[in-house]
Amino acid sequence: MSRTKTRTPKPAPTPALPVRRVQPTHPDFLTEAQTAAYHAALLADLPQTRIQDWTPAPGGGAHHTHPNGTRIQHLPGTDIPFTALTPCPNGATHGTPVATRTQYDNAVQAANQCTRLHGQPRTLTLAQAATTAADTQQLNGNDIATGLTHRATDTEQPKEHPQP
Repeated sequence: MSRTKTRTPKPAPTPALPVRRVQPTHPDFLTEAQTAAYHAALLADLPQTRIQDWTPAPGGGAHHTHPNGTRIQHLPGTDIPFTALTPCPNGATHGTPVATRTQYDNAVQAANQCTRLHGQPRTLTLAQAATTAADTQQLNGNDIATGLTHRATDTEQPKEHPQP
């Protein structure tokens, strides 16, 4: 009688968990950029946020995104310390320098009322379509006939490109 040993398979090694990088939220870990941005925002009377909501940015600044979607960047040492990056309904982001609450509110309002296409086709609302229709001109039958007659009598031939 031969004996065979039955081996129990070893469990597969557990994969290492990914390292998650989390912004420190404990007051002991506040950066100078966060403190400067928060203090400058208080002085400028910008919408209030928590000091931990300011994220340090490369180059010494900090940024924060408000609930309305506007991202405020703090640029220390400049004449206008903040830039409001406000998304508009047409898909673009409007960058506006702001130094006061009034300028911030005006930047948000201007971006929300933007009607420029910014190079992208879009669907117009009924009010925008009515405004656009009032700006266009109607062509009558005489204008079309005149244009077709002029096209038919045009005898100018395209010229060839000179050969090198």
